Amino acid sequence: MVQQVKDKQQRSLRFGGISPVVLRELSGVYQPFVKAVKEMVSNSYDADADRVDLEFRDEYRVLTIRDDGNGMNPIDFVRDYIRIGKSFRKDELTAKKGRPRIGGKGIGFLAPARYCNQVIIRTKKNETSYGKLNIEVNGNRVDVRAHLLQGHGESSILDNIRLVSIYDSKGDLLIRDIDKEEDFQIVLASPVQDMCTVEYEFECAEYVLTATIDFELLFGLDAGKSLEEIENFCTVTIDQVSDKKALERSYTEITLVGIKDFVRNELSDPGKKAARNIENYGGLDRFLWNLSRILPVKADLNKNLPQEMIEFVQTEMDGEAKGYPIKVYCSTEEVKSRLLERFIIRPSRKMDVEFDKDLIKLISYGEEGEQFVVRGFLVGQTSTIFPAECRGILLRVKGVAIGEPTYFGLDQLLTGSAKVALSQISGEINILSGIDAINDINPGRDGFYKESEVYNRIKRLLVGASTDKLQGDLKDVIDSIILRSEINASINNFVKRYDAQRNSILEAGMAINVMAAEWPSVLDEFYQPKSSYELGLMPKVQYKADGKLAAYVVEIVDGLDEDYKVDYANKKLFLSKHADLWKRNILIGNDEYTIQLKHGKQISLFCEVNPKAKLIYINWDHPMKATMGDTGFLKHCLASVASALPQEQLLTYIRLITHKMS
Repeated sequence: MVQQVKDKQQRSLRFGGISPVVLRELSGVYQPFVKAVKEMVSNSYDADADRVDLEFRDEYRVLTIRDDGNGMNPIDFVRDYIRIGKSFRKDELTAKKGRPRIGGKGIGFLAPARYCNQVIIRTKKNETSYGKLNIEVNGNRVDVRAHLLQGHGESSILDNIRLVSIYDSKGDLLIRDIDKEEDFQIVLASPVQDMCTVEYEFECAEYVLTATIDFELLFGLDAGKSLEEIENFCTVTIDQVSDKKALERSYTEITLVGIKDFVRNELSDPGKKAARNIENYGGLDRFLWNLSRILPVKADLNKNLPQEMIEFVQTEMDGEAKGYPIKVYCSTEEVKSRLLERFIIRPSRKMDVEFDKDLIKLISYGEEGEQFVVRGFLVGQTSTIFPAECRGILLRVKGVAIGEPTYFGLDQLLTGSAKVALSQISGEINILSGIDAINDINPGRDGFYKESEVYNRIKRLLVGASTDKLQGDLKDVIDSIILRSEINASINNFVKRYDAQRNSILEAGMAINVMAAEWPSVLDEFYQPKSSYELGLMPKVQYKADGKLAAYVVEIVDGLDEDYKVDYANKKLFLSKHADLWKRNILIGNDEYTIQLKHGKQISLFCEVNPKAKLIYINWDHPMKATMGDTGFLKHCLASVASALPQEQLLTYIRLITHKMS
C-alpha cells in the first residue's frame, strides 16, 4: 500500500549557475544510444543489483530500466544522482556483493538526455542508510537540517534520521551522539572555521521517491539562461509505503518517455539477411549485441575455446563465483524477455591450450588485493575473424567496456602480413583495480586519456614501450599468426603431394584389376616369390615435410578425428593412422598389398614384390623419380610389375625418352 506523505508537495530542483549549453555538451559524451543505456545499467551494477530488466513499449517510444539493487533514499537521489559531480568518493568495492565499483564522474543522469523528452525515476531503499554530509562551518553552529532537505524539501523524513557524529577536515571528532532536539542545529563547544563532515543514520525503508526530469525543457532553454533561474526541470514527490512486502523491497526504475525518432528508427531497422557483421543486424539485435559486449554480464563462451580459458574468463576475469556479473534481460511488445550474454570469439575449430599456446595468451598481472590488477586474454586465428566487431582488444574497467576495441596504434604502424594478422586477433583486458575513473577515463567512458598511466602501462605490457621495437603478448600473437600462415601453406603442399600419391596408387590398382579381368596373366608377377629382396633390406622412407615444415617431426598416431593435426608450439605434425590420405595400400586381384617406399640409392631396381608378406617395395631414391615425378614414378613401378618387362630394359627405354639436351 502506498500513501501520500502528509502535506506532501511536488518539489522542484535547480542547478546553480550552469548554462543549458553546458548540459547539452555533457550529455553528448554518451553516444550512441546504447552507451547511454550502458551508463544506467552500470549504476544498477554498482547498486549491487542481481537483475536488470529493459522493457521497450509503444513501438520503442518508451523504455523502462528496472533493477533490484539497493535503491536510493531522497538524500541519496539529490546528493548522488541529480547533480553534476560527486560529493564523496565511494569505496572501491560495493557494500553487499563486493563487486569492483565502476564509479563515474557525476554526470550519469545526463546519459539519456539526448534520446528522450523526459525521464521518470522511481526508487526505494529498504534498509537503514548511513550517510555523510560535507558542510562548510564558520562559527559554533552547524545547520544540518537545510542539507538534509536540500532538493526535495520533505521534512517528514527528519523523524527517521539520527545524527551520529561530526568531524573536522583532519578527521578529529568534534561531537558524537548528537541531540537533534534543536531542529538539527548542532552547537559546537567552540567556534570552527572548516569543512566538516556530519555522519547520520536514516531509517528510510518506508519512503518511495518519484522524480521527473524534463530534458525537453532543459534543452529548449535559451543559451544565455542560467539553470538556477529554472525551478521545474526536475520535480520530486515522496510517498510512504506500509505494506510489508513493499517495505522489504529495494529497487530503482528509470523510464525514458518520448524516445526520439532517430533512436526508434535505428531500433526498428530490419537489417540484412545472413549478415556476418553486427552493423548489418536488425536494429534491436544490433542494440542488444553491442549492449551485451560493453556490460559486466556473463560471457557466452563457445565450446571451441579451451576449457582452461573458459574457466579463466569465468573465474579470474568475470568473478562469476563471486556473483559479479549482472543479469540483464530485454523485452519488447513482440519479443519475450531475452537474457544478454556478451559475445566472445567463436573459433572455427576446437582450440587447445597446449597445441595453440602460441595463439592463446591468458594475461594475469598483479594479485587480488594489490593496487594494480589486470586479467585478460588474446586469441589469434588463422583466418579473418567475423563478426568484424569482435576484432581487436576490448579494454574493460571492472567489467565495463571503455571505448571501441583497439590495437594500441599498431593498425597505423604495421603493413603487409603483420597488418593483415590484426584482423585475426580478438581479446579482452579487464582492469580490476588501480584505475581512477576521473583521471584516467574520458567522460562517457568512451576512451582513456592519452596521459593515463594505467592505459600506457597496459600498452607497454602488450606491445612494448617503443614503436621501433615491438614486443609483448600482442606482438607474439601477430608473429605466430604470420608463421602459421607460412606453415599452413607448406601443409597444403604436403597434403596435395600425398593426396596425389594416394590417387595415383588407386588409379594404378584400378587399371591393373580392369586389365586382369581380360588378361589374368597381368597379376602373375605379383605372385612370383624371390629368394631375397634387396629393397626389402633398405630403410623405409619416413613421412617428411619441407618448406616451413622442414623442422617439424612427422608422426603417425591413433585417436585423431581429422586427417592431421599440427602442434605449432612443439613443431610436430601428427598424421592419423586411419586416414585414407596417408595409406599406401593397393588391391591386386583379391589381395591387398602395402606399398613401402625405400631408400635404395645404390640399387638399380625400380621395385620388388614380396607376395608372401603382401608388400611392394619401391625405390624412392631411384634417379628416374626426379625425371618422372612422384605420381608418374609410382604408376611406372606398378606397371613395370604388371607388364613383366625386365627392369633393366625399361631403364634404358626411359632414359632414352626422357633425355633432354643440356
